[in-house]
Amino acid sequence: MDAIDRMFTVLAQTVRDTQPRYLTQPFEVAELYQTLLPYRHFRRELAIETNEDYELALMQLLSGARGYLIVDDRMRDALARELASPNPDLGVFRQYADAQVALSPAALQQHGRGAAAEPAPAGGSTVRLSTPASVAAAAAAADELRCRYCSGRLPQGRRVVFCPHCGQNLTVMNCSACGAELEVGWKFCVACGRSSGQNA
Repeated sequence: MDAIDRMFTVLAQTVRDTQPRYLTQPFEVAELYQTLLPYRHFRRELAIETNEDYELALMQLLSGARGYLIVDDRMRDALARELASPNPDLGVFRQYADAQVALSPAALQQHGRGAAAEPAPAGGSTVRLSTPASVAAAAAAADELRCRYCSGRLPQGRRVVFCPHCGQNLTVMNCSACGAELEVGWKFCVACGRSSGQNA
């Protein structure tokens, strides 16, 4: 498993734990590097030593590497060109902060739950995407939401507080730094002060 694989695996787990709606909905590139997977909070989980290495892996992910993300064609092509240059500017992805991306349903199955799934496109090819609407349509094809404790399928179209399979309270989550319980909507951990990755 290399940096790109680890980055997607950690991203998928973070989304399941903190923003499960993004399993089936697109989100902005800025949210990816500012809230969902900021280097300062995830360097240990990603096993990435420098910010430069983090930006390189993020650029590769956003350029559609291994089909892990459903990305905008314009951004994908621009980042791929930059990565292929002799001295790439690894911060160029910030120019696409408002671009929409989505987690690939096939990649989520393959990496998230270990279930049999169609392999991600080989050879760095990507799922083509031209508009935010097509991102939403592709992301909507993802599996139904599942309990983060037992992986049981959760009811759709209603507010779910407790898992109907294991009874766990789904309105709380645990701090990734210290393990303390956090309520949905909390921006910071009450025990250690680390950002929870949740939007207000």
